[in-house]
Amino acid sequence: MTEKKPKRKVNKKDKQTKEPAPPRVAEEPQVKETVVFVGQKPVKNYVIACLTHFSSGSKRIVVKARGRAICRAVDSVELLRRVFLKDVRLQGISIRTEELAREDGRKANVSTIEIILAK
Repeated sequence: MTEKKPKRKVNKKDKQTKEPAPPRVAEEPQVKETVVFVGQKPVKNYVIACLTHFSSGSKRIVVKARGRAICRAVDSVELLRRVFLKDVRLQGISIRTEELAREDGRKANVSTIEIILAK
């Protein structure tokens, strides 16, 4: 038969051999940012995507589109702001031009837009 040895009591002072943790620095809350890419689907799909992201806690949404989808992106944002979420504000709009290589080797300029919405 094996004899059971009594467990040794651990003193609280023995547990404090680790170095104390450095003081906590107040961190700035990170802004949740979501990107919605606008393509060929109907406008309501992108409005619903933005609504879903805002209701799940996102504070900022970036709506991106390029080429012929730019008008669809603008329509989506305006519909979202005027009908569904009146407290959403435009934080910024940036317009750029990207240079893409075509299949035949030539270069093509494609316009892009980023619309930043904040709640």
